[in-house]
Amino acid sequence: MSPLFRSIALLSLSVTLAGCPFDGNKNFEPTVDPLTTGLYEFQSAGVVREYFLQLPSDYDGDAALVESALGDDDRKPLLIAFHGYTGSLNNWVGEGRSYDLIDEVGDGAIMVFPNALPNSQGDRAWNTDTDLQFFLDLIAELNERGLQYNPNKKYITGHSNGAGFTHEVACNFGDIVRAAAPVAGNLTSTDCIGSAAIMITQGNNDPLVDVALVRTVAERYWVLYNGWDESQSTVASNPACIDYSFPGEPNSDYPVFWCEHSQGHSWPDYASATIWQFFSNLNEVEPTTEFPDGGGSERATPQSDTTLTFRLKLPADINRPLIGAATLWPVSQIEDPACAAPTMFLNSGFSLDGVVAAGQISEPITIPINLVLIELVYPVPSDWALSITVYVEGGSRPIPAPGVDHDAYIPVTIVGKNTPIIIDEPIEVTPADNPCDF
Repeated sequence: MSPLFRSIALLSLSVTLAGCPFDGNKNFEPTVDPLTTGLYEFQSAGVVREYFLQLPSDYDGDAALVESALGDDDRKPLLIAFHGYTGSLNNWVGEGRSYDLIDEVGDGAIMVFPNALPNSQGDRAWNTDTDLQFFLDLIAELNERGLQYNPNKKYITGHSNGAGFTHEVACNFGDIVRAAAPVAGNLTSTDCIGSAAIMITQGNNDPLVDVALVRTVAERYWVLYNGWDESQSTVASNPACIDYSFPGEPNSDYPVFWCEHSQGHSWPDYASATIWQFFSNLNEVEPTTEFPDGGGSERATPQSDTTLTFRLKLPADINRPLIGAATLWPVSQIEDPACAAPTMFLNSGFSLDGVVAAGQISEPITIPINLVLIELVYPVPSDWALSITVYVEGGSRPIPAPGVDHDAYIPVTIVGKNTPIIIDEPIEVTPADNPCDF
């Protein structure tokens, strides 16, 4: 198993947002064999899950079932796309679709559009606790149904919350995925496996996901993980993109593109064409558990700068605490919570299981934190809102389940990158609200 359960990917509201309000699958009815374009259902972890399968017009189901009759080069790529928060697979397919990916790809690939499950508030959101396993189950489901595709050309993309999930899938399953193209989302995992080409598309005026956060976290990580140098790049074929790869290098099969635009938190008008071109231009290579030459997680993961020490006060009716996350936000978040991503991740996953119980105040908890953005982007000393999120049994991650998971925002002053943060008074968490209740 890939590091599904050892890589804790949390609290990125940069993996949070957008997508059209959920309207179900009103246009589609579940489909049965033989394989045709349409809606399918299967069980993952005992829950019925849905996906829409878009087959090329020249896909021959009868012939394709005979695997020996087809070489890998004759089979088409498999492209899986993840919708945004509150969205559904209808964002990708049907007459009212929000994105034009299906139009740009055409018959070039087999496309799969899965649905996330609703959270406690009824909004569909990708949950890294359960949906990483769902991704594996989805691949197994497609294989069991006899779908014929090139196993060396599995591509993934997604928008907003789906973009964050795209990052996590690429990180956890780089031994399965050939390439990933997240749009308007961030990476939170740091213990990746395998090798995947990466194209990141991000708005420089995105009101929900700070471009500085994505550049200093996701872009930096993937450039270093794939064995490239942050200071060396060229202009890609699309002038909106920067290419960190160079031909002839041992890791040249794993380029990293950064594509910046000024269209806010949207799926920009050029994204579908550029993403499909990126995927189509990649060489065919077999999946591997090894990281690209010269790269890897150890090279890419920032070292912790200092520590955060605090105590937690939990209400008596909270579910069993499992995981915590610490982030920094603008001070205004305390009095006027905004629908946005955090400004900085301090620690995106530390264990609370057995550390503190319902109705108790914990002993002091000290966690390593990273203040890399402070010196790169922001002045010191500076004032912030420190957020502690408590993910509980029955909740969801990375987006806290409203009314189930708990959080708190308190003021802090960051003195410097290497100065420990110590909170004297217990931090009292309350049920998480949803500032993104569209």
